[in-house]
Amino acid sequence: MNQPLQYSLKWEQRQRLTLLEATVFWSGELSTAILMERFGISRVQASKDLTLYQSLYPGNIRYDKSLKRYVIDETFKAGFMAGSAAEFLQILRVCKGNRANALVTLVDNLPAVEVLEPTFRQVDQTVLQTMNQAIISAKAVRVRYQSMSRAEPEEHRLCPHALVFDGWRWQARAFCNSTYEFRDFVLARIHSAQPAGFAEVDASGDTAWRTFVEVRIGAHPGLSVIQKAAVEFDYGMVDGVLEHQVRAALLPSFLRMMRIGPDDLTREAMIQQIVLLNRDELSGYLTS
Repeated sequence: MNQPLQYSLKWEQRQRLTLLEATVFWSGELSTAILMERFGISRVQASKDLTLYQSLYPGNIRYDKSLKRYVIDETFKAGFMAGSAAEFLQILRVCKGNRANALVTLVDNLPAVEVLEPTFRQVDQTVLQTMNQAIISAKAVRVRYQSMSRAEPEEHRLCPHALVFDGWRWQARAFCNSTYEFRDFVLARIHSAQPAGFAEVDASGDTAWRTFVEVRIGAHPGLSVIQKAAVEFDYGMVDGVLEHQVRAALLPSFLRMMRIGPDDLTREAMIQQIVLLNRDELSGYLTS
C-alpha cells in the first residue's frame, strides 16, 4: 500500500477515491459519471481521480472498451476501504439519503454521545459482493444455502433483485428456481455463491415486493392516558397513530424490527408499549 502518498492527499480527494474504490468493489464497475454526480466535479477532475487511483493501486481496475467504463480486476486489493458488510451499509446510507442535507461535523466542542448498535451478524464478504454485482448486472447466482428447516445445506439457483438490511441481518430478495417463488435468503446462511449466467426472472414478477401496504401503529391500550401521550410523542404519532408505508414482502421484517409480534396486545403494556392497529387488514402478508 502506498500509505505515504495516500495520506498526503487532501481530505476531499481521499473521499472521492474511497467512493471510487468502494463502488467498483461492490458493483464490479465504475463510470466517470458516478464520480461527477456524487461530488459535483467535472469530467476532467473525475478522469484525474481515476488516473491517480490507478497510479496508487495498479491492477485494481481496468478500462473495458466494450462497456465504456472501468471494471474490477481479478488482482484487486483494497487500499482505502475494509470491504466489510458494515462499511457497505454506511455507503448505502449515504447514497440513499439526501446528500443535499448531509452534515459534516468539523467542530470539536460536541457533547458526549454514545451510539449503541447491535452486533452485526457475520456475512461473507465474497457472498455479499457476488450478490450485489448479480443484482446490478441482472445475473443469476448458484448458492449453497443452509436452511434452518434442514440439517444439510442445499444448492439453489437464485435470481436476486434486491438486498435488504433489517437492522440485524442482511437478506437477498430473489426468485428461487427450486421452489419457483420469490423468497428472502439470509446472506449469513449462504455458504458459497457463484455467478450462473443471466437471470431469467426479474423484480417485475415479485408482486409482494412491488406492493406497498400501510402499517398503522398505536400505543398499547393498557397504558394510562399520560403514558399513551408520552409514547405517542416519542414515536411522532398523529391523532394517536403512526402510519408507515412498507413493501408487503418486508412487512414481517419491519414488525420484527419494531418489536411488534403476534402477541403484542396480550403482552404487558409497559414492556410492549406499541401495537399494530390494522393486523386484520395485513393478515395476508403476515404468514412469514
